[in-house]
Amino acid sequence: MDTARAARAHIIWTSIAMVLILIATCLTYIFMSKVSGCQRIKNVNDSTIESMFRHQVSQEKWLLKACNHTDNRLVWDDEWEAHKSRGESILDQNRTWIVVREKGVYLVYVQANFELKPQKDTEKLNLLVDLNYGEKTEIFTAAHDTWVVNGNTSIDAKLNTFLLMYMQSTNQLSVRVYPSNLVNYNARPFSTFITIIKWADDW
Repeated sequence: MDTARAARAHIIWTSIAMVLILIATCLTYIFMSKVSGCQRIKNVNDSTIESMFRHQVSQEKWLLKACNHTDNRLVWDDEWEAHKSRGESILDQNRTWIVVREKGVYLVYVQANFELKPQKDTEKLNLLVDLNYGEKTEIFTAAHDTWVVNGNTSIDAKLNTFLLMYMQSTNQLSVRVYPSNLVNYNARPFSTFITIIKWADDW
């Protein structure tokens, strides 16, 4: 029960943060080029921005928690009981790729938490989001940092990235982390997770 309440609270606050960042993110993505087979951005005018904020509520809202990794790709579990009870899933059979069911504009937030032990050498951390759109797979975004842990206590180091992206049905997302053996999968708090919310049908 506590886990369910924590999940609901976490997705609510994450969603609020995404909405606050949305306008600034739109302006940034306006200047990105369009990739063949994966329409990321196009010219945005007043009417298209207005239509995005007039979107209808979509059922495409997912909170996935990382539970393991394979070949540096995170393996996911669905945290919403409503999806579980209906037998719904957006994961492939290996649970490493997230398969988009509806085309549209999506807000995606990814966070990875690494547990770092004291050591003299620096530790390089990487978080990569791969997008597969049929023709090929490419790195859509990345986050990285370098840490040095002094003292005698392990610490948590977080990497995160926020995406506003247009995806077609059957497009797929996957998250890679390095070094994957340092990722923290503890459920409290939801330290390594991905939130996916469909914001609009189109730009």
